[in-house]
Amino acid sequence: MKITGNIESIEYRNTAGHEKKVVTLLPGFRQKAFVEFRGRRMADLDAFKENDEIEVTVTLEGKISKNSGIQYNNLVAQAVEPVTNY
Repeated sequence: MKITGNIESIEYRNTAGHEKKVVTLLPGFRQKAFVEFRGRRMADLDAFKENDEIEVTVTLEGKISKNSGIQYNNLVAQAVEPVTNY
């Protein structure tokens, strides 16, 4: 699945030793997508900054919290590239 939008923010997170960067992406009017970049994919973001338009290929990862039992759907980045408007 691919999502195209402008970067609102890039945040580094480290929870219990699990490092990731979370990009807040604005794909359309009144919409936000939170895309996780993990492991070696974190370095893929070094070429981008806020307000850049990008296209991210993501996979869906569903999880159930071991502590609370709450169900989550995560968007996990597989690839990212700039959008060029000619």
